[in-house]
Formats: sequence, structure tokens, C-alpha cells
Amino acid sequence: MPFAYCRDPQSIEETSLGLIRSVLDSYALEPQLRPVAERVVHAGADFSLASLLRSSPEGVRRGVEALRRGGPLFCDVEMVRSGLSRPLTERLGLHPLAAIHDPEVRRRSEEALVTRAMAAVDLAADQGVRLYAFGNAPTALFRLLERAEAGAPVDFVCAFPVGFVGAAESKRALLASGLPCVVLSGPRGGSNLCAAACNALLRLAGEAPSP
Repeated sequence: MPFAYCRDPQSIEETSLGLIRSVLDSYALEPQLRPVAERVVHAGADFSLASLLRSSPEGVRRGVEALRRGGPLFCDVEMVRSGLSRPLTERLGLHPLAAIHDPEVRRRSEEALVTRAMAAVDLAADQGVRLYAFGNAPTALFRLLERAEAGAPVDFVCAFPVGFVGAAESKRALLASGLPCVVLSGPRGGSNLCAAACNALLRLAGEAPSP
């Protein structure tokens, strides 16, 4: 027996986002976080995620401005990189990179006795990367904070590391650091949610700037 269901991807997305927007109207969200919340809720099918979103002062605006400048965008794992919209990154001149499996990262990790995620951040910071997205590793976010305190320039951080050891603490430390950021507070997170948040910011960056 044939099943009756919607098969048009655009219609499915529009219907889903319409439902999400109607429900989010009852949430006390910062206006700047609304577009990010819509996409994160959509990716996780979970409205409770909206109440966990935080940002630095004008974090979304500063993130959008940084993304419009293009350049390399560090992703802590391949799943974050592969989840980013290729048409949007190409339009903005962004180059997402995930070096977790790079031989140089493995060498640095073994020599310094740190996680490969930390070594990947060190490599990115040494190469002058200023945009960062974390969907997995709290140790990588902590390492970026250490590098930033030591003088490494950071233009924006999208922080969604997940886990029960260090994830919530690393995100609290990021919010306290003063770096421009968008964060999913607490232990929850993950690569798909990080990519969804980044894509929301990429969509905003791809729009015409306000006069």
C-alpha cells in the first residue's frame, strides 16, 4: 500500500521552519540568536535547544562580519566541516578545514602529549586562522582559549562541544573570555548542531549588509 507523505524537500523545510518559528515566538530569545535557534532546533528536532543558546555581546553581528571577510575556517572534526553549506562557504570565500587526521597534527600530538584536537588548534593558530567551529572536543576549545590568552588573534568562535567532561566548562570559559562567540551552553552539543548554527550564520553573512 503506498504511503502518503511529502516528497518535496523545499516544502518539507519550509513547513518545518514555519512550525518552529510559530513555537519560538513564545520563547524569550535574544533577537540576534533567533535565526541560529531556528536552524539548531530544526537540526535537533528539539525546542529545548533554543533556551541553551548564548552569545557574547553582539556575537552574531561580529560573527557575520568575520565570516564575510572569508578565509580559513577551522572545524574541530570532519563532521562539522562536511556539514557546512558548500555554496555558502564558496560564495563568501571561506575555506573550511579539519586537520584532525593530518600527519603533522598527529606528530605534534605525540610529541607534546596532548589530544589531536588540541594539536589541530595549535597548527591552525600557528597558521593564522581566526575563525573556529567546535562540535566535538572540549579540549580543543580550551586550547584555543589558551592560545588566545597568549596573543593568538580570534575573530569568531561557534562553540558546540559535547560531553560530560569539560564541555560545559569550556563554553562557560569562552563566554567569560570576551571573544566573539555563539555557544550552546551545558554538556549538550555535537557536530550536526554546530554545523546548523554555522550555516545559519553563513546565510546571514550571505545577505546584503544593512545600510
